[in-house]
Amino acid sequence: MADPVALIARARRHDPRLAVGLVAPAEPSDEPVLAGSPDELFQIGSITKVFTALALARAVVEGRLTFDTPVGTMLRDLARLPVGTVTLGALATHTSGLPRIPPELRRRAWRGHKDPYADIDHRFLMRSLSRIKLKPSGKPSYSNLGFGLLGHALAAREGVSYDELIATRVTGDLGMMETRCTPPVETPGARRRGKPYPGVWHFDALAGAGALWSSLSDMQRFARAQLEPPPGSLGAAIRLTQEVRVPGRTDQCLGWLRLHPKSGPVLFHNGGTAGYRSVLCVDRGASYGAIALGATDRPLDRLGLTLVTHGPLHEEAPA
Repeated sequence: MADPVALIARARRHDPRLAVGLVAPAEPSDEPVLAGSPDELFQIGSITKVFTALALARAVVEGRLTFDTPVGTMLRDLARLPVGTVTLGALATHTSGLPRIPPELRRRAWRGHKDPYADIDHRFLMRSLSRIKLKPSGKPSYSNLGFGLLGHALAAREGVSYDELIATRVTGDLGMMETRCTPPVETPGARRRGKPYPGVWHFDALAGAGALWSSLSDMQRFARAQLEPPPGSLGAAIRLTQEVRVPGRTDQCLGWLRLHPKSGPVLFHNGGTAGYRSVLCVDRGASYGAIALGATDRPLDRLGLTLVTHGPLHEEAPA
């Protein structure tokens, strides 16, 4: 197993902005920061899906929705379409049968579009969904489109933006004041060889798939909440998101993936947008969490998993 300190040093040579932190069992007054600034903002990409799933789980815990609620009952434009029968639970577990991305977005990717999600608004999304043939199999098939639709439906039901939905249903109660869809200053990330991207990605109707920005300190608060859920409906919803919904070599939870390294089960999600990479790992058995936020497109999965299973503070954990 690679030395976690060496992995961080190596990653920092390519990404001076890299921020790395832990959540450890000792409950220090300040969560351990191993690299970077605790306050700098990074786009966390698909880790956003864990927040979207948590907003759904809280509505379920409070009896306002069920996992069997069809998305067509929340978005009238879908009521008479096949996709309108897809349940919220299927969207939250990648079992809806929807493709990974809208077909129109695939064509944009081939053309090297600089901001592919920016103008996918409600009308664009509804038009795209009207043309799609579902291919449900009961097995998870990763779908940005599905999670984007879930976030859009949840926000529409509340009559708010996705940003407001997450602020009122998740981050506000956890004191995560820096986590939002639009940062105060848009700083582009970089490619692996250091060349900056021309800009950052923006999201509209598919915000629930990957729009959020956050800081290391905020993500440490989120990881701590996964280990020690707060009282009330939010805590119950956090526990609900961690339950396995579709077992497999990699278990599918609500938003979360559950991996099975030798040390024990780990809740995992990563993220990637133009010039940004992120990873969040939580080992509930060891009461340990790890977060890495990067401003290049170099993957951070290995670093996050190494830290959560063999991190530098593990020797301090109680037996």
